Amino acid sequence: MKKSEIFLIIALVLFGIAYHAIEKGKVQFGGDFSIFSDERKLMGSRFAEFSEPEKLFTAVERITIDNPAGEVVINRSGDGQVHLVSLLRVYYSDKGDVEDLRQKAEVMADLQGGELKISVRHASPFPYRRLRILFRLQVPEETMLAVSNLEGDVIIKDTGKGIRVSQESGSLYLEGIRSRLDLRLRNCTASMKDIADHAEISASHCKITIENAVSLRLAGRHGDCTLKNLEKDVFVEYAFGKLVLDGAGKVEISARHCDISARNIRGGAVISNKYANILVEGISGDVRLVGRSSRIDLRRATGGDVVIENAYADARILDFSGATLDVLMKNGNLELDVKNVADRINIRSEHAELNLVFGVLADPTFNIRTRHGRITVESPLELESFEEKEERFANRTGQKPEIFINNTYGDIHIKTAL
Repeated sequence: MKKSEIFLIIALVLFGIAYHAIEKGKVQFGGDFSIFSDERKLMGSRFAEFSEPEKLFTAVERITIDNPAGEVVINRSGDGQVHLVSLLRVYYSDKGDVEDLRQKAEVMADLQGGELKISVRHASPFPYRRLRILFRLQVPEETMLAVSNLEGDVIIKDTGKGIRVSQESGSLYLEGIRSRLDLRLRNCTASMKDIADHAEISASHCKITIENAVSLRLAGRHGDCTLKNLEKDVFVEYAFGKLVLDGAGKVEISARHCDISARNIRGGAVISNKYANILVEGISGDVRLVGRSSRIDLRRATGGDVVIENAYADARILDFSGATLDVLMKNGNLELDVKNVADRINIRSEHAELNLVFGVLADPTFNIRTRHGRITVESPLELESFEEKEERFANRTGQKPEIFINNTYGDIHIKTAL
């Protein structure tokens, strides 16, 4: 085989792998691959600081901050004015360069029509490896805030309205915020506490922690997310990471390659996941869990209609009490422990082993069928059993609940109690 033919085959194989990954959603170029470089990293630890006098502004309705690299700290003002202190921190290996670099940087603060714009102007391209700008502000609570920071931290506490933050390569800390949040985060760590309004978050390569918030919509990739004590609805799209949720109203989650743990959900849930596990514990209301190559664990579900769909992985449903339960399994085993069901249980499965335990059932109806499998029953209830060719049946005529089980290529083991 010629070298050109070998090269062509290798190129085609690589192209096929890349195309398959993109089609499956496992790779999105420009989104999954962050380009980490040293272009913004500081040269060393030695620095000189230059603080500018405090500036005061009145009648400010909106503040826009654009910081190339540094830190932004915002607290509440007690006198209705905006207080601004800026500090230039120049890093050096040769102290003789410090003054020249300082002279080229200028902090701009321009107030027009109620909007205060704060930015940095530099005579040459911003020297990320040599310079950091630190802003300290005191702001009235009803002032709208828009903050952008490329390399550094943003801290906002107990103030601000309609807050918008674009944060990259640093840390974000928000506490005691009483208005809506709109966050765009990348390559950073974000911690939020006591948020008294809705939050919209888009994140990539981030670690996010939120505690005590009203409601949330999150779109995230690559990173871990912990959510605790959300009062109302939670909507999440996530990939490649870990999602932990403890306490919420209604929950909707769409994920892939993301381990999901959701506990103490009051308003029901719709959760789908691919290639990672789903754990839901302590939930009331209607529930729908859909998995592909995802182990599903549902524990302590009460009061609603529950639907479970899973393929190529097992499902386990423990301590279930509800109105109806519908389960669709394919190429995965099912373990079910029913405490109480009011109306109906319907199980359809292929290539599955079913181990089913039912609690107190006064006068249930059973309709059980398996094809290419066996049925074993440990129950004081009298079920009529018979078989026809490769099919086996076990039936009982009764009232509610109605239990229908249809399995292909797998055994069914049932245990009940009066």
